[in-house]
Amino acid sequence: MLCCACSVQAQQQPVKPLILLISIDGFRADYIQRGFSPNLLHLAQNGAHAKGLISSFPSVTFPNHYSMVTGKYPDHHGIVNNWMIDPLLPQQIFKLSAKEAVSNPFWWSDAEPIWVSLSRQGKISSTLFWPGTEAKISGIQPRDWLVYDDRLSSSQRVEKLLNWLSRPDNDRADFATLYFSEVDHFGHEYGPDSEEVNKSITRIDNAIGQLIEGLDGLQLLKLTTMIIVSDHGMTSLSDQRVILLDQVMKNFPNIEPQWIGPVAGLDSKNEDPQKVLQSLEDIQNMKCWPKDKIPAKYNLGSHRRVPKIVCLADLGWTISFKPQAKTIKGNHGFDPEEKDMHGLFIASGKNIRQTKLNFIPNIDIYPLLARMLEIIPVSNDAKDSLFEQIIY
Repeated sequence: MLCCACSVQAQQQPVKPLILLISIDGFRADYIQRGFSPNLLHLAQNGAHAKGLISSFPSVTFPNHYSMVTGKYPDHHGIVNNWMIDPLLPQQIFKLSAKEAVSNPFWWSDAEPIWVSLSRQGKISSTLFWPGTEAKISGIQPRDWLVYDDRLSSSQRVEKLLNWLSRPDNDRADFATLYFSEVDHFGHEYGPDSEEVNKSITRIDNAIGQLIEGLDGLQLLKLTTMIIVSDHGMTSLSDQRVILLDQVMKNFPNIEPQWIGPVAGLDSKNEDPQKVLQSLEDIQNMKCWPKDKIPAKYNLGSHRRVPKIVCLADLGWTISFKPQAKTIKGNHGFDPEEKDMHGLFIASGKNIRQTKLNFIPNIDIYPLLARMLEIIPVSNDAKDSLFEQIIY
């Protein structure tokens, strides 16, 4: 009887590796030095830690999360902003609050995210929130996923994921994601230098501690490799740094504004685009281009969802088409090379060497994940160089 019991216990001992991709939305690279995140700092000091993770352009949430799981620039995976119009589907506007659009495969199907490839290759994904997981892409979703619910606290998100990961090996994920939103939320509302942001960093760090303790309790910690990232950084805004394009709108009444903020996009409609661009040239603290002349370093401009004219504000400035009663305290979307836009990259756990890395383009996360998960990646824009740098 004792031998039988030992055999059953041995069979239940987890042995399957787990790759866990964790996103802390809006966690600027230098936040880790503020003294509010001892768990993250410990992981960084004992694992692989980069100077910064460089966002794809524009440096906003949905495009960058999708870039990390496809290895493609937004221009190639199709999620070119958090708000989009597509001439092939003019009756539906894509925006974060539009659940019908967010769950519509039409918007996501220009690329194959890693959970689709995993499913095709016989592996399991559990995603505690990630842009794209609410849609059936090529008819496939992660085995576990949820409709996004901002009311779910960071601690509750960890608890839910741990519940999914408590299954036996043959029914447990090979790959999982975990998404935290509150650092970004408080960065927008109060600014990156606020006490509220520092408190949110503490809560996230506590949730990371809860996750580590939970993985250990499930006997998964030694089997787990954590890749901890953020999609972008955050910078301070001011009511005094607003670029108002209301006069341009008056001069060209048929212009359709599409994007506003650090990056503005407009469709010139039946207005002369050259005249519109000329009227924008002399406005200070921003640069504007026709979509086919956007500088090559931004890797944007060929997709049909990119507006005909794109403008980029200088760091800390906001582009608006009409007077606003109030400007938010913090934002992102600026040039990804700006220090304030740099995100977090930490790799920790199974087979990760202790090393310091230079700046990493976030598209390079994808081939790293594919190598660790031992799957065949799909075509992508990334360099497959991270694996050799951080895995021993």
